[in-house]
Amino acid sequence: MKCPTCGAWTIIKRNKESPIFGYTRRRECANEHRFTTQERVVSEDAIKQYQRLHILKVAKKKVKQ
Repeated sequence: MKCPTCGAWTIIKRNKESPIFGYTRRRECANEHRFTTQERVVSEDAIKQYQRLHILKVAKKKVKQ
């Protein structure tokens, strides 16, 4: 992942499981900018539902044009 401040590649300094999010990761780039990311596992059903909705939106746009 790249640093949102300077765009340099980052490394994970600390990784822990969170009760709210799947994982909380503390990252640091080569320029010593630090930031936290929170990652959550999404079920396959939720992904499939999102894909179906996206396909419907694209189909509606094509019909309007």
